Amino acid sequence: MTKIRKPRKKDLPPDSSVEQTTQVNQPTQAEIDAEVTTLANDTSLAPRKRIWEVDFLRGFMILFVVWDHFMWDIYFGSTNPYQTGLFQWLEKVARSYYGTYGLRALTHDTFVSMFVFTSGVSCAFSNSNGKRAIKMICFAMLLSAVTFAASSILGADVTVNFNVIHVIALSVLIWAGLEWLTNKFKKDWQHNLYGWLMFAIIITVLIVGYQAKVKPWTDENRIWFFLAEHSHTVPGFSEFWGGDYLAFFPDFAWFLVGGFLGKYLYKQKTTLFPKFNAKWVSPITFCGKYSIWVYFGTQLFMYGFFYLFNGVLNIL
Repeated sequence: MTKIRKPRKKDLPPDSSVEQTTQVNQPTQAEIDAEVTTLANDTSLAPRKRIWEVDFLRGFMILFVVWDHFMWDIYFGSTNPYQTGLFQWLEKVARSYYGTYGLRALTHDTFVSMFVFTSGVSCAFSNSNGKRAIKMICFAMLLSAVTFAASSILGADVTVNFNVIHVIALSVLIWAGLEWLTNKFKKDWQHNLYGWLMFAIIITVLIVGYQAKVKPWTDENRIWFFLAEHSHTVPGFSEFWGGDYLAFFPDFAWFLVGGFLGKYLYKQKTTLFPKFNAKWVSPITFCGKYSIWVYFGTQLFMYGFFYLFNGVLNIL
């Protein structure tokens, strides 16, 4: 009797339903080159570079603001007559600067508005304007608190209730809200309506702000003191003016102009002057990059300097 052998596994034909060969499509060289080019041109993957011309303009303007505050401290901040020749000469310069037809009357509004304008342009490069607004509001509140304490020590009203830092902080906060709103727009007519509305707001803010400069308001409601200039005959406004003041109107309009212009000119977030060697102006661009620290630090230093050397030691 012949014994039937059970077939072994190796004798069985391969089961095509079980063992299948997976074929992988290899990318062509052209596809690889295209992918490399796409990654190279993706600006979100590259380290973000500073726009030197924006930092330069902001740095130049903040240095003017520092100079303006220095002249104010020389002319109004001293509690005793100056003893040294240098500071007597600086007092003459400050008196001329703050004169009716002095340099300040000709340049102050323009330089401060340009500083607010460049701050608006800077919003085009930030991915978190909401966080920037909160940080600047904290700085503005801290400045008001410190100057309020200085007023008590010096016995003079140097409290900063609302000035350029407050204007920019509030402007950035509103800009962050506008960015959130525009992200909700999906249709062309919504964007067109938004554009015309912003144009109307800018014109209105400019007209109201400059009209207030020509003919200050007489409204005695303190809630409007920050918005536009009031008459000094209005009770309470002289106190609100304090050591430094800048109305929200018309400079908020210049902030908006800077913000929209920045989005248009810097879509690629690269400098408009790539061939210029920014190292030649690096001291000024440094001040522009850290403008809030320059502003805040110089304010504290000058207040402390004049209080110690003129108010206490009387050696200036």
